[in-house]
Amino acid sequence: MSAETGGGAIPPGAIVSTDGYETYVTRHNGFTRIRRADTEPGDAAVLAQFEDADPASPAGFRSLLEDQRVEIPNRVNAEIIVEGATAEVIDRVLRLTTDVEAYNPAQIAAAGGEIVLSGSDYSLVRLGNGSYSYGQQSDSGSLYLALNFDTETATIHILNRELYHHYTGDPGIDSRVIDLLGEDLPFNIQTGLFGGEISGEVTQLYVRLGTVVVPVSGTLLGQVGGSARDDLVAGGVFEATGSGMAMGQMLDVRVDGVFSASN
Repeated sequence: MSAETGGGAIPPGAIVSTDGYETYVTRHNGFTRIRRADTEPGDAAVLAQFEDADPASPAGFRSLLEDQRVEIPNRVNAEIIVEGATAEVIDRVLRLTTDVEAYNPAQIAAAGGEIVLSGSDYSLVRLGNGSYSYGQQSDSGSLYLALNFDTETATIHILNRELYHHYTGDPGIDSRVIDLLGEDLPFNIQTGLFGGEISGEVTQLYVRLGTVVVPVSGTLLGQVGGSARDDLVAGGVFEATGSGMAMGQMLDVRVDGVFSASN
């Protein structure tokens, strides 16, 4: 059903592909949940333990983002469930989730035009067959999201310049840069859902070995929340993979992450 405004009904909106992602409205608070999972047999029992009343994580697994560095309190929530021996050594990402508050398009979409939001990401990067290295958006990075209500498109740029192994405690050692861009992505102005293909590169900065740049491509799905044009939020999940030559050998790269933004 189209939402009615003073200027007439809002168009049904662009079709946004959700292949590989799960999206639904949560019962407990009416937020829109976006989730991407990469599970194996037996993982259902593990994930269930993160949703029961016991705050302890099951052995060998953990929930990141406990300090809410990517969340917007009471408006955007994020969760990343991983398998790993310690908080610094992550072997596998099981599930990434964002919950975004309800979206009311009536006045927002009727006015048309473009709205720009900014925010942060929390990204996990794996090179080769090793463990993930992870880090959160820092002052040396940025996330840019432009929502165009006339063309029903979204553009997002995720640039994180300071990803590094936490166990070193030094961003100058084994530091990584992710630079991902999605342009003219379908944006459903009635539901607030946006997403599609993203591409870019992961740069590995070795102290002694130099720089390795690996092209990557993947997908992103996000959701807009809010009821006023000057008070919107957004959140979502993304992934990208690629391969490139490093020191004469082929190097596989994988990126998994969540983001939030506001204006």
